[in-house]
Formats: sequence, C-alpha cells, structure tokens
Amino acid sequence: MNKMEITPALRYFFKKLERKSEALRQAEILEKDLKKTVPFDEVERFARSIMTQNIFIYTVGVNGKRESTILTKAMFSINKVVRIYYSTSFDEDQQGFLRLRPDIDQQLILVERLHGFRPKPELLYASKDECHVIRFFINWLMRRVDWEKTKIDNLDLYKRFVDVERKELEEAIAAEEAEREHHELQRTLDKHFGQREKRKMPSRLHH
Repeated sequence: MNKMEITPALRYFFKKLERKSEALRQAEILEKDLKKTVPFDEVERFARSIMTQNIFIYTVGVNGKRESTILTKAMFSINKVVRIYYSTSFDEDQQGFLRLRPDIDQQLILVERLHGFRPKPELLYASKDECHVIRFFINWLMRRVDWEKTKIDNLDLYKRFVDVERKELEEAIAAEEAEREHHELQRTLDKHFGQREKRKMPSRLHH
C-alpha cells in the first residue's frame, strides 16, 4: 500500500477533522465578537486630565494619619487601569486604593476597592457606560476633596472651561440675534411686497 494513498478511512477521518476544525474556528470568531473591546478611553482621558490640576484630596498618609494629598501623587493611569490611593500607610493592612479597569470577559468597566495586605478586589460599581463610571468616580472624589487647598479659580482646566462656556454663550446670543434680525427683515419684506401684490390683484369681473 502506498503511504500517500488516501483510503476511505483516511477520507472519513479528514472529513471529521475538517468539520471539527471549522466548528472550533467559528466558535473562536463568535467568542471574539462577543468579547469586544470595552470602551475606556473617556475614563482614562478624564483621569489624566484632572491629575494635572492642583486638586487635593484627603488620604491616609504613611504615618497612618489623615492628610491632604495632591492628585498627581495619589493617582495613576497606566495600560487601561486607573488607580487612586486613599491610603499609603506603612501598615500594609491599612493600605488601599480604588481601581478602575475594563473587564473584557464581563464586558463591563469595574470600579474596585483593594484594601490591606494581599487584597481581594471588592466590587463597588460596574457599568458598560463610561459616563456612568465617570459619574460614580466623581462622586467618590467629591467626598474627599480638601476645599481649603483646592481653589477652583486656580485650576487651569477650569479657566479653560469658563472660556469655552463664555464663547458658546456668545455664539448662542449672536445666533439668536441673527435669527431675530432675519425674521424682522422677512416681516418687513412680507409687509411691503405683500401690500403691493394686493394692489396689483385685479378686481372681480362683473357679469
């Protein structure tokens, strides 16, 4: 028998292999489709933006006492993971941070609390919507802001925000004024030319 001969048994075997291989390939494609990338760009962009500002939050310092810490020293954003430390105590059992990360398997963005030595993640919040996660994160931050050191008028991004809002308001007012002038002109034209049209209309014929 020729070793390269395709016998009925080999033909049957390879047909089985083909079907199984194709089934596995389709299952892999389906799994990849189901496990699409979880959007996280807005969360990262927000975190990295506020990290650059002179915003202070209350944390537990290395000596275990409450202290005010600037965000840039408490917050980190690397490789689709945002961390913000609320405790940097030398006592490992008292260390802790908040972690925000996308989870492809669950197709969700998770907000987790990790506290103590070799911590197990404690789920605080989960959503597939970046806006909801950012809202939760903002509320968490607001409860910890040191308002004595954080002066809103000194924040560069806030100044830019005020400028943008002022410009948008000016543009809206200008658009309303242009619209009003357009309607005024239209009414004037309608009144003027409308009357002329009426004068030109022939009177009814009398039989």
